[in-house]
Amino acid sequence: MVFYYYENAMRDVDKISIDGIVPKSAHLSHWPGNLTPIPLKADTATAIVFRYLSHPDQKDFFPKIRIITNNHFDTDGLLSVWAMLNSKRAEPMAARMISAAEAGDFSAFSSEEGVQVNLLVNAFCQNQDSPIFNEVSRYDGPREAAFYKYLLPIVPDIFRKKDQYRPFWEPPFEKILHTMSLFEKGVIGVEEYEEERLSVVIDEKKPARQAIDHYCQGDLFLTIEDRERRAGGYAYTLEYRYYSWADTVTRPPIKKIPMKNLAETLNKKEKETEGLWMTENFEGQGLTTVLKYTDKTGKDLYSRIHPETVIQAVRDHLRQHNPEEIRS
Repeated sequence: MVFYYYENAMRDVDKISIDGIVPKSAHLSHWPGNLTPIPLKADTATAIVFRYLSHPDQKDFFPKIRIITNNHFDTDGLLSVWAMLNSKRAEPMAARMISAAEAGDFSAFSSEEGVQVNLLVNAFCQNQDSPIFNEVSRYDGPREAAFYKYLLPIVPDIFRKKDQYRPFWEPPFEKILHTMSLFEKGVIGVEEYEEERLSVVIDEKKPARQAIDHYCQGDLFLTIEDRERRAGGYAYTLEYRYYSWADTVTRPPIKKIPMKNLAETLNKKEKETEGLWMTENFEGQGLTTVLKYTDKTGKDLYSRIHPETVIQAVRDHLRQHNPEEIRS
């Protein structure tokens, strides 16, 4: 197998699309619309690749294809591609690599090491002190292709020598642990609305996603940043559980509910015009945010509507949908 970062010139070449989905390709992917063979399906691309590598009929799935590709870079993409290229070395690391992939794609806290590895991969790509920063800066091609070029050879070191890179991952990791301790102690509270499968978190600052995922039980998270004393309002974000965008197997799929009417309801209640309750078309929306008080730039703006009113409006909207329709 050989890996090439996807570009349009590869469109008509037979290939296996790892993680992402590209034209004229077989799939080892969890992205929506994938055609991954049923026996190989799993929650992350890394887990899918390990199912493929361990399958007794592995050679029957893609017998004539020797090229693998991906059209984006993230921890799951990196690890799934590396495992495909290094099957014997990857096998003993399967559980550890899957944990890191879940941390990257779903903000899951499957293990401390998994979260740390994902933070380290992100730091290698973003931090100017990264050992690959200069090479990436000089790379003549897509930046994400450069990440694969310079990180694929050192994947084993990312795990084995992780402690040597503590300055890169430890500060954000400690922040995550601190936030989780606040949940554990009840300093940050969660209100669960079981009928609506809604979790509501109110705090002065939005908690770490890993902590929200770990301590909240709902399919939807309504996070409310209380900035009334400092900014005169509240920052609101409504998100689906962080894995909900993917085609998953062990994590139950979650059907999306249209939020346009809810946005219209809240916009009618809004007395200020600095922002709007938006369901789409704002920067930084990501794969799971379905409602936010913001503008097209995606920045946090502060609604003057009281949390009790917003919570009730969200609950009323969700109850209009049959609960059996929320989770498929």
